[in-house]
Amino acid sequence: MEWSWTAWAVTVTAVAASGAVARAEGSWRARPGLDMGFAHHGGMWGDMLLLPVANAAAAPWIAVGWWLLGPVLVGATAAVALHAWWHGGTTDGVRDHLWPARRAAHWASDLSWAGWCHVAFVTGQLALLLAYAVVNVPPLVALVVTGVLTVHVPLGLLQPAWLATGRVPRSNVRLLVAAVATAWLVAAVKVAYRL
Repeated sequence: MEWSWTAWAVTVTAVAASGAVARAEGSWRARPGLDMGFAHHGGMWGDMLLLPVANAAAAPWIAVGWWLLGPVLVGATAAVALHAWWHGGTTDGVRDHLWPARRAAHWASDLSWAGWCHVAFVTGQLALLLAYAVVNVPPLVALVVTGVLTVHVPLGLLQPAWLATGRVPRSNVRLLVAAVATAWLVAAVKVAYRL
């Protein structure tokens, strides 16, 4: 299986930079008024430890070109929608490193610098995954990427909600099921049709 150390390093560096910004902003760890810091968010650890593996496996099969503009635009739109959904448009929601204060009750106005780093990271990550979905890869690559996503998505959707509130909203579970089912459907098509 081909492996891109560049994709691995870029992913790790991007998450580490986001963590450094969170630390500089004082949102690395939970504190009074901050329900969950960067260090306590399972999704950030998945971003750092799991996604570099998926990216390193998928990147060698993605040819760089203008066609990537499409996945980047779709990734950016989805990243904005996901962050608006997680914020929920309320001042009484979870205060984490993305939204340490929720004064404006608007996802973008309340977003911290670390939060903007995460929006950029998610944009790039989703663009890479969308590009991976439409290129031919060996079955082993499809299984590695899908296996990583199957572990990462629950870390990002279930653990933070549970840690911050002691419950997992149904909307998180629905998104989890949809995301993991999509990953496995893409893998099944790739393996069955060698796409």
